[in-house]
Amino acid sequence: MVEKKSYHQGHDAKSLALNLATSLLFILPFGLYFDGENSQLYIAIVIGSLIFSLIVPPVGWMRPHPYTDKPGNEPWTKSS
Repeated sequence: MVEKKSYHQGHDAKSLALNLATSLLFILPFGLYFDGENSQLYIAIVIGSLIFSLIVPPVGWMRPHPYTDKPGNEPWTKSS
């Protein structure tokens, strides 16, 4: 019988945090254009989300991927 390998879905905390932070970074210019009065608040939210995405494990700027050479940078896999 063939052993099933676990498959990485890309739904780990680091990937989701980075996706949220980059989405907010993309939306930032539109928020600044349409509501300039709250610009400092919008910029603070984007900076906070980027900092949060950096401290989510694994700590750093690298997104987890299955073919990494660095220990601890493997994605969480769903075993079936």
